[in-house]
Amino acid sequence: MPSNEAPVADWVTIPDLDRDPFPIYERLRAEGGVHWVPAVGRYLITSYAAVHETELDQSTFSANEQGSLQIRAMGHSMLRRDDPEHYLERKAWQPTLRPGVVKRHWRGIFETTAEHYLDEMIAKGQAQGGAADLIWDFAAPFAAESLRQIIGLHNVTQQDMQRWSQTLIDATGNYADDPEVWAKGKRSFDEVDAALDEILPWHAANPNESLLSQLLRIPDYEMPIERIRANVKMTIGGGLNEPRDVLGVAAWGLLTHPEQRRAVEADASLWHAAFDETLRWVAPIGLYSRQTTREVELTGVRLPAGARLGICILSANRDERVWDDASAFDVRREVKPHLAFSKGVHVCLGAWVARSEIADVALPMLFDRLQGLDLVPDEPAEIRGWVFRGMRRMPVRWSSVASSAAAAPAAADRLEPRIEPRIAVVGSGPAGCFTAQALRRRFPAATLEVLDALPVPYGLVRSGVAADHRGTKSVTAQFDRLFLHEGVRFRGNLRLGTDVSLDELRGAFDAVVLATGMHADRDLGVPGAQLEGVHGAGRITRLLNAHADEGEAPSLGEQVVVVGHGNVAMDLVRLLARDAQGLEGTDIDDEAHERLAGRVRVVHVVGRSAPTAAKFDPVMVRELASLPGVAHRVHGAALDAIEEGKDARADAVRALGSLEPVEPRVEVHWWFGLAPVRIEGDDRVERIVFSSAEGDVALDADSVVTAVGFEADEDAPTAAGAHPDGRVEPGLYVAGWLRRGPRGTIPDQRTDARELARTIAEDIDAGAVTIGAHGLEPRPAEIGFDGWRRIDVLEQLGAAPGRERAKLKAVARMLEVAADSGIPLPELDIEDEGSGGGLPVTVLFGSESGGAELVADELRRALADRAEVDVRDLADVAPGDLDASRLHLVVCSTYGDGEVPTAARAFHRSLVDDRPDLSAIRYAVLGMGDRSYSKTYSRGSELIDEAMAACGAARVGEYGRHDAGGPVSATEAAREWAEGVLSAAAVRSA
Repeated sequence: MPSNEAPVADWVTIPDLDRDPFPIYERLRAEGGVHWVPAVGRYLITSYAAVHETELDQSTFSANEQGSLQIRAMGHSMLRRDDPEHYLERKAWQPTLRPGVVKRHWRGIFETTAEHYLDEMIAKGQAQGGAADLIWDFAAPFAAESLRQIIGLHNVTQQDMQRWSQTLIDATGNYADDPEVWAKGKRSFDEVDAALDEILPWHAANPNESLLSQLLRIPDYEMPIERIRANVKMTIGGGLNEPRDVLGVAAWGLLTHPEQRRAVEADASLWHAAFDETLRWVAPIGLYSRQTTREVELTGVRLPAGARLGICILSANRDERVWDDASAFDVRREVKPHLAFSKGVHVCLGAWVARSEIADVALPMLFDRLQGLDLVPDEPAEIRGWVFRGMRRMPVRWSSVASSAAAAPAAADRLEPRIEPRIAVVGSGPAGCFTAQALRRRFPAATLEVLDALPVPYGLVRSGVAADHRGTKSVTAQFDRLFLHEGVRFRGNLRLGTDVSLDELRGAFDAVVLATGMHADRDLGVPGAQLEGVHGAGRITRLLNAHADEGEAPSLGEQVVVVGHGNVAMDLVRLLARDAQGLEGTDIDDEAHERLAGRVRVVHVVGRSAPTAAKFDPVMVRELASLPGVAHRVHGAALDAIEEGKDARADAVRALGSLEPVEPRVEVHWWFGLAPVRIEGDDRVERIVFSSAEGDVALDADSVVTAVGFEADEDAPTAAGAHPDGRVEPGLYVAGWLRRGPRGTIPDQRTDARELARTIAEDIDAGAVTIGAHGLEPRPAEIGFDGWRRIDVLEQLGAAPGRERAKLKAVARMLEVAADSGIPLPELDIEDEGSGGGLPVTVLFGSESGGAELVADELRRALADRAEVDVRDLADVAPGDLDASRLHLVVCSTYGDGEVPTAARAFHRSLVDDRPDLSAIRYAVLGMGDRSYSKTYSRGSELIDEAMAACGAARVGEYGRHDAGGPVSATEAAREWAEGVLSAAAVRSA
């Protein structure tokens, strides 16, 4: 796209921005999102895409702005520095604000403080006729006193903190250059310095948990006093106004949206959703500054070197290209990563504090204790601001007050299940089983039944996941517990539309969830796509997994072209290129594999995009790079133009040629930037022609395998993707790919299942779904879970040497085995089934801001009853310390633009430089990152994983990932990931 000069928005005024910036921002986004605005003397960056881009490149978009208003108002704090200076100061600030410290120490203080100021507001309201101002009588003093305690400014009052915060913030946003604002800010500036000079000696003599005390005890860094002063002022500014304004706006949002208030009060898990939606809806810190270090193009607009930018978070968080109905407050909206806490290296240090203060403590306490809380009709609330935006006044009233002791049980009572619905889930693949799991947690006493067309459960996991990815398949151990121990009934060999109709199901159950998936391979849509020798990747994968409906496998010949660069294509290429040793321990159908891959010598894997935009997971590409006897040739990738270390996909492709075999068994040719034009041949495939920027490319082929996605089967019960919220109508729901279309991984289905269970519960609570259905009578040929267990036993007993099982392919044979009571069933151990038993486990965490550390501590508690758990910081571990008798769970975050966390760098460097022998070590990886960083998401954990694998360590179970911008908490995702890993470890040990 050609670069253009920034348009001038001379119609924008500061008073209009202060009153209501959103109509202005909407127009600016519609006109491109990058404008020169004379009234504020800088370029305003208003689109999500442009804002996000500035946050990923601190070398071009510098925080160290010359002539910064914030530097003038508060001093030169870390917020106005770039790495490495920024990192040193950030690291010094972190210990007090780490999530583990917040949870262990500060949350109790927040609870005491909130109770105190809520009691004061209640007393004031009673003295004033039953009304008070929520902002100035509760939110502001609560936030100020909490921050006073955190910093350790014991020689000042919360009123001092409020005055300092407001005047310093006003000065920081003084784009109108008002001299009175500067004067008030300067008085506060000097008063903070005087208070610090007085209190620092006391902290030196009295070590404690406060920020000032921690600063004085850093072993390897002594922060200069001027930097302490500047950073304390910065903390007083943002650390007070942000929680104050989030609390006020969240309460305003809930009080003006009563149906959402009822949902949150009925489901305590939604307090965090309300917190995040508030931050997105009205970001309390609405704008911050950046300055370009060079001439640069930003979303098609040329910016000169030295350009001063206003990064408009308020606007980016309402970008209609990212969020549907972005101006609405909606706690149930699909979770996407907002920018209120910033991104990149400057991500907000106080995020964990604010979340605990508001979502865990103040917001639920406010609504629990003040019964009938409401706005005062004759005294409207007022909200203002654009650099910082929040409630200026918010008069409220209430009907009665619950005591602090009574409030918590009342909230808990609302969570108790009061109904026992009967729910059917059609489809026992990951979407169906995760939905049943989420429904069981939501409705502990409900009748839940899972139906499947085949006599065997687990759908995609059994028949669609690559046979050599045993870790992914091990999720079935979690699903087993659903049917064995959690009262969920499996009913196999019941095909929807043949053995039972949808109308019958809806009459027999209160709610029906359709999770039948999408199985048909999408047609390539070019001439020749119907020739013999063109196959869909889905069918090939099912053949390798011995699916009952697929028949005999064809030969793919010597030269195979795989069209597509997604993970399904990666799975297929890997299985075609693997040797027999690489399939050891799998459940692959050897007969099908030999017919399909026995003659293959050349595989072309072709995609339209450049490596940076390809759909594959870089971990999958690196797995391919490590296959013995396979040579890789890369065409059209243009890797020289991509800086190493800045894009995980490009780096993975770059590594493909690092291990060149002397006499390769198979050559894999990687083609980028090619679009299919036609497939040529008389009776069957002979070649496929692609177009590229340089002209047509023709590849000879014995077979073409299309891996370009899936579409619904002809007999699909509903249109795929037509109901993205999961609700067809109350009582009928869709899950998995039927819900969203053919996208998303197995872990994504777990997340969707929780959302769907909540939707079903809301419909039932609202009375939209009537309870009282009597269930579906048994059908003559249906198979229960014990029938599947007999099939499972026989398949394992029939396994060839080096194989996990020999799957039965014929449904008639499955039914025969399922009915054979002579096949003994394994005894059940309810306590330890699939749990990993007393396995010794070491959790190794690599953290930058404390998130991975908190997860590690949670895993210690969560796994305590099934494993002997030790937790260690990677900063304190050398590769030689790893104990071969223990399973190692590596929980690792990503720093900056795809780097290993600083604390884990010595461990990583030792792996790379020393190459210790780790062949006896078993490990699993959970990567923590932010999916909005599409190029480097979870890259820190991937670097650790690659280095451990290169030293011979064996990875166990699913490669876990947690998206910081997603709807599931890191600790919840980690617990479920760890359960799957322990299940996989137990299976391997059996």
